[in-house]
Amino acid sequence: MLPLIKRREKNNNQKKNQLAGLNAPALTARHDAAYDRAVKLFVDNLFSYTEEQRSKIYKYILKLLETAIQSKSSIPIDNNNNENPIIQYLLLLKDTIQAAYALVTHEMILFQEEKQLSNFIGSEISSQFRTTDEIFANSELNIYHSTNELIEMAEPAMHRHRERIIKSFRPEDLVRYKKSLSEFSKLYENFTL
Repeated sequence: MLPLIKRREKNNNQKKNQLAGLNAPALTARHDAAYDRAVKLFVDNLFSYTEEQRSKIYKYILKLLETAIQSKSSIPIDNNNNENPIIQYLLLLKDTIQAAYALVTHEMILFQEEKQLSNFIGSEISSQFRTTDEIFANSELNIYHSTNELIEMAEPAMHRHRERIIKSFRPEDLVRYKKSLSEFSKLYENFTL
């Protein structure tokens, strides 16, 4: 009885891989559109916005990167084309942007609670809050610059990878990819202020 269970599990895995293979153009388009929009939101004058607006933009970027990671992870990996470096890059990017998001959120909370804490601890705490706020703001800015450099360094590799994948599509898959990319791009344009 045990061999039958193993055979059934193997057949289910094959069916999942076949289905994912059929969806590869749409999943690739979803990944590309989510990644492109996340990068555009990140590099597009982020510091011209208030802390509240940046916080919202960071949340959008994190959602988009999670979508890109999920989509890329759902595409079957064949043995000659290991996708793990791209997923690792996306995870690194997401974690780094998560740190900037945490800093801007902390800045907002400090500002909101400053009066209450000053009443509780004493008025001297206000100058300490200003110093702390400046440290967090500078840290966020440093993370932003480092992440921006990371994106710039990775862009040629991401472009080459995308071109290689697009060239590997059959003509009907390329049509599906382009149509899906257009639809996902329109959808992700709504991720804005």
